[in-house]
Amino acid sequence: MDISKLLMRMGVENEVVLELVSAVFTMLIVGLVGWIAYIVAKKLLPRLVKRIAGATRNQWDEWLLDQKFFNRLAWLIPPMIFRIGLTPIQWEHMASVNKVLDIWIVVAIAMLLSSFMDGINRVYEKTASVKDKPVKIITQVIAVVVWCAVALIVISILTKASITVLLGGMTAFAAVLMLVFQDSILGFVAGIQLSSNNMVRLGDWIVMPGRGADGEVTEIGLTTVKVQNWDKTITTIPTHKLVSESFTNWRGMEESGGRRIKRSINIDISSIHYLSETQLEELAASELLHDYMVQKIAELRAYNADMSSGLDERRLTNIGAFREYLENWIGRNPNINMEMTHMVRQLQPGPTGLPLEIYCFSARQKWIDYENVQSDIFDHVYAVMPLFGLRAYQYDGVISKE
Repeated sequence: MDISKLLMRMGVENEVVLELVSAVFTMLIVGLVGWIAYIVAKKLLPRLVKRIAGATRNQWDEWLLDQKFFNRLAWLIPPMIFRIGLTPIQWEHMASVNKVLDIWIVVAIAMLLSSFMDGINRVYEKTASVKDKPVKIITQVIAVVVWCAVALIVISILTKASITVLLGGMTAFAAVLMLVFQDSILGFVAGIQLSSNNMVRLGDWIVMPGRGADGEVTEIGLTTVKVQNWDKTITTIPTHKLVSESFTNWRGMEESGGRRIKRSINIDISSIHYLSETQLEELAASELLHDYMVQKIAELRAYNADMSSGLDERRLTNIGAFREYLENWIGRNPNINMEMTHMVRQLQPGPTGLPLEIYCFSARQKWIDYENVQSDIFDHVYAVMPLFGLRAYQYDGVISKE
């Protein structure tokens, strides 16, 4: 509808008034259309997309397009409508208005792309087959490139200078840009190394004492890696530090099917002795030691038959029988992974006695379960030691005055 013709029929012939009223009327109509488009994009379009997504088996569309995406899409549509609808208006300040609208469109597109990148990251992280790759680093790099391009385009719009000219002039500030984006550049390179060498993944348990990190990796970003420690605190580590500094990744333990138990008890050396005939009979009655005792007793009797001196004879010791008993007892423990290394061994004796180390792998890897398995083993070890005539070394704190 041409409002100027309607006004002329009503007797208004002043060109300035006609132009002003026509411009205002056009702005109102364009503004109303832009507002309606904004409401549709923000309120109605998400419901339609969710209804369509709900009818499909794939969930990627739900993860990719969230409310933030439609909010930013809603901010992009009005300036585009304004830019097209206000073109016919002949006004001395329209050039400035168009610049504002162009900048609005560029920034809105960048925000929409940023939201889309976030959606891709969510889809990627929730896909079981590839969620261990830190794609967030790539999306963040793309976001940085997009916003740098936005800055150049905005400067170009405001100054009316060519983008190629601006790019040529930026070479003088290359050193400054390298300094500003130093962490981003280092993080990008480190992210490629972490991914290609499979050094760390989301969900890995890592320990980095120098950075106070001991927990699960929850986020791998362009500049930082977030670790949720077991006390629920969050430690933030620069991404490039995971390449330049050492850290422990417990993923190998989790994938192996076992978690190592490596703990020793100190035996009072004075309690170590040969087994008497009575003790031999008592130990031979044990189901765990019966075969061992029968075999060893027969072997030692055959060896000692030709010995004339008791000093040259071989005998069974309580510490040896105790080691064999623990080996067999651990072998029957359903909480121990018997496909992995397991043994009971003596370590170098010292002022605190003879260390007897139990080395095996718990089949239960979760922290609480692992600690319970380990505690159950040593509960039994300390309780059964007296039956072998052994004592654990315990410092009494008394200092001899002799």
